[in-house]
Amino acid sequence: MNADKYFYTLLPIRRGITGLWNFSGDFGTVDTVSDYEINETDDTCAYSINSGEYTVSSVFRFFDNGVVYRKDTFKNTSGRPLVLNSFFGRFFLEGNKYEVYTQYNGCHHESSGAWQELVTQVTAAGLGVRSCEGATPMMALKNKYHGKITVFHLIAGCQWRITAKKRPYTAKNEAVLVEYGIENNGLRLQVEPGETIELPEVIFFDSHNENDLDSWKLHETFNALYPRRQMPVMYNTWFHNFDTIDVEEILAQVDAAAELGVEMFMVDAGWFGKGGGWSDAVGDWSENLTGGFYGRLSEVSERVRKLGMVFGLWFEPERAGKNADILKQHPEYYFDDFFFDFSNPEARSFMLDSIRPLIKKYNIGFIKLDFNASTPHDPDGCGFYRYMQGHREFVETLRRENPGIYITGCASGGMRMDLYQGTVFDSFWLSDNQGPYEGLNIVKNTLKRMPTSLIERWNVQKYCYGFPSPSSDELIGLMLSCNNSAFDFVLNVKDSYNFAFLSGGPLGFSGDIAAYPDEYKNKYKDFILQYKKDREFYINANAHILIDTDDIVAIEYADARYERCKLFFFTKVPYTNLLTVYPRLDPDSDYIYGETKRSGRELMENGIFIEKFSYNDCVSFDIKKV
Repeated sequence: MNADKYFYTLLPIRRGITGLWNFSGDFGTVDTVSDYEINETDDTCAYSINSGEYTVSSVFRFFDNGVVYRKDTFKNTSGRPLVLNSFFGRFFLEGNKYEVYTQYNGCHHESSGAWQELVTQVTAAGLGVRSCEGATPMMALKNKYHGKITVFHLIAGCQWRITAKKRPYTAKNEAVLVEYGIENNGLRLQVEPGETIELPEVIFFDSHNENDLDSWKLHETFNALYPRRQMPVMYNTWFHNFDTIDVEEILAQVDAAAELGVEMFMVDAGWFGKGGGWSDAVGDWSENLTGGFYGRLSEVSERVRKLGMVFGLWFEPERAGKNADILKQHPEYYFDDFFFDFSNPEARSFMLDSIRPLIKKYNIGFIKLDFNASTPHDPDGCGFYRYMQGHREFVETLRRENPGIYITGCASGGMRMDLYQGTVFDSFWLSDNQGPYEGLNIVKNTLKRMPTSLIERWNVQKYCYGFPSPSSDELIGLMLSCNNSAFDFVLNVKDSYNFAFLSGGPLGFSGDIAAYPDEYKNKYKDFILQYKKDREFYINANAHILIDTDDIVAIEYADARYERCKLFFFTKVPYTNLLTVYPRLDPDSDYIYGETKRSGRELMENGIFIEKFSYNDCVSFDIKKV
């Protein structure tokens, strides 16, 4: 079975040099284990130990695409509570010369990655309650002897940590140890009798591709484990004057959204509170009658639904503003002054009871859950394990009670855009840093660790007239794209670039779409119609990053059997007008793109020659098997 391919990761374990795990608690420390119970089937391999007080197990599942999925658990089999102070799973990699790829994750730096030499150790870890603040839960290690890359992706329902470090295992031999698990700084996780604690799940595989780390293997596996439901066309009010709300202008956006073919309409922050700034009122989820919509939110909801769209509202249940009444009424529901304690069942029930009447009153079928603060301090000492369990239960309750509801995740942009949260949310607002340049960069780098169907693409533009024309005396209009988190930095790209950037994931619009000239309204109507035809393809598509430079990026989306591929060739300011791009296809099949028919093998070996492109442009190909 495929386990043989990864025998080297278990070899030191089978020789008794080290264990599959490193864990400790009030029962002692376990580092090296030589006596496992082993159970193997055609596609799984399970290791376990039973001390009489606890059982620890590790199950490996092997996929045909070379991916291995690992799940580890700690079960308290004693009659008393046990305390975990650390719990890490382990891999050993052959040799001792490695480079390590990790990603930093912060506002305006989402998913920004780089390689570094492994000299002693390299650690990536979430900084606190938001799951990928500071780093993203992945790591890749490149063996410098033969170039093979081993990629690890965590599905982490806790504050996580992954570390690669050199370790001597005999007098003259070194290997590389990879440890992953719950961040153990101050960890004192109490495990009740009969309770099972889960480590972050791991998806890992080999790659020889530095551009995208063969992320298609991750996409294919994650889509199989966690099938997607839908990919809607959305509108969000945020970039239309942010939290300055004019009801008539919002109603104009509703009408324009319906005309374009939008399916879900979201009212973002600013609808709640008692006048004043919205951020101080976060936590009090009742309509603002002296500001915002001045009591007219139901009117907006009715207009949205009358025009055939789903109505949505923004919430930030995980914190409270300094003037929120809930802080005074129920301070016991919060920790560190204003963080809502989702680990508290009574607090979760209170929050559900706060939101349920709003869902009914405004007929909400679309929710955006944001989280604009963070803390590294878990007062329960659980590495936010209980917190994330409670938050998942909160979201799953909303789903059970409201079948078909669409829930998108946000946390100051992409601070919790990761695989675990991808099992909780339908998709993610990728960043407040909106624009085709930065947006494409974030999408490209996030594709290395998440499937395309989870990553929203947002069109944030404003049409402006009065620019001089280089070819005539007439003034012209340009569609300017927001290029950061406000309209104080804008740019113009060709429509081909922008439309291509918007392809591949859930599609969103924000800003003053009612002011689009008819020319652009018609262009977006046509684009949305085509998007709706293509989205079933994108829901399960795998992505390949074929070119990744500052001036040219090429991304291919393909179904699992490579029966259809869509290739996008983006340019900024390239200092060339001739280039070949090499797609990934089935070498034993024939393909057609445009009027050209060639074999998959020929296209992979000789590539597609591109010569008609310019700056801020995109050349695209729809490649189909015949």
